Amino acid sequence: MLKEMPFDRSLGKETIQVAVTTNPKGVKSLSIANVKEDKLTEAILWTYRRMTYFQLIKGFEYKIRVWTSIVEALESINRKLPE
Repeated sequence: MLKEMPFDRSLGKETIQVAVTTNPKGVKSLSIANVKEDKLTEAILWTYRRMTYFQLIKGFEYKIRVWTSIVEALESINRKLPE
């Protein structure tokens, strides 16, 4: 997404570099990365640093959301996918 700060591959794999949609209120974009199990905190900090490039854009806002796969979500409550 940014030449100045490309995705850090030591953190995982960038699945979707950027997807964009627009509406009358503005532009929304998202990036998706599959982060290595022990790199979540580093990946969040890296994302904060990346977002500083956009802070001067009037009205700019961002959110960092952590999602899991269905398998990971079920494992967190001691369940498995039905076979």
